[in-house]
Amino acid sequence: MDLFFALVLGLLFGGYLVLDGFDIGSGMLVRPLGRTEWERRAMITAFGPFLLANEVWLVATGGVLFGAFPLLEKEMLGELRALVWPLLVVWMVRDVAVWSRSRLPGVRWRRWWDVVLAVSSTVFAAGWGMLIANLLVRFGGGGADFPVYGWFSLLWAVTMVAVFAGHGAVFLTTRLPQVLAAAVALTARRVLPAGAGLLTVATVVTVVAGVLPQRTGALVPAALAGLVASAAPLAARALLDKGRSGPALAMTAGAVVGPLLVVATTGADSVRTAAADMASLSALGGITAVVLPVVMIGQVYLWWVFRHRVDDRSVVFF
Repeated sequence: MDLFFALVLGLLFGGYLVLDGFDIGSGMLVRPLGRTEWERRAMITAFGPFLLANEVWLVATGGVLFGAFPLLEKEMLGELRALVWPLLVVWMVRDVAVWSRSRLPGVRWRRWWDVVLAVSSTVFAAGWGMLIANLLVRFGGGGADFPVYGWFSLLWAVTMVAVFAGHGAVFLTTRLPQVLAAAVALTARRVLPAGAGLLTVATVVTVVAGVLPQRTGALVPAALAGLVASAAPLAARALLDKGRSGPALAMTAGAVVGPLLVVATTGADSVRTAAADMASLSALGGITAVVLPVVMIGQVYLWWVFRHRVDDRSVVFF
């Protein structure tokens, strides 16, 4: 049962990073790429329908973490509270920016919230990178040598900013009107190689710096997961060159979830030993069996409804 919930936790957290990852990446690009109000409005309309549904995955992740892995939750909110709490605040600021920017018609008002959205999305992406770095450190047993906000965390922060930016840019190429999507695709082609390079560097540093357990069973799978993820942005760029933005989005999703696979291969044993007792897991299993399919079916349905590009008839959510 503990293995089942470890897989569910990984599925939900990975799903969140992939799905809200394109919201984060798109939010980062709204101000830099949106030269006019129409362009910025189109970019927000592109990811707006998915925003709240994507965040459900993070809420579900928290529910499984609290219910099935109370010891792990205690460690994260204890040792990593200096990172987790600011991350939650930035999440709220990002959402406030999305909700607020169109509440008034003033140009200054909207420009201000566009800046807040871009900055908070960038900090949010960096925060997830720092969390990944600190999970690697703690599961690897090197907590004393790598502070929460040390150089290793900053490396992964910069890496995930680039990865999320590429993911968001590719997503926008699938949703924006063709004339605007072509311009965003140019940015994606520039950002994706940077994400690939940074993922490679971060993976190599993680391996050689002694962060991971120095045993073949953990070291090799973690290194392979990181290096395979590093190739995904380059594959996405090649697909974009062929005009295949949908498969390119699948590749950038792999780049986003790759670092989580590195964490999973490093900390699988630690996660399972932090599980709740069997009675608690059995009770939670019944709830999970109902809620998880509903979340997944709802997500598929949402993508089907909003599968077309943004146009003048598109519903504006924010």
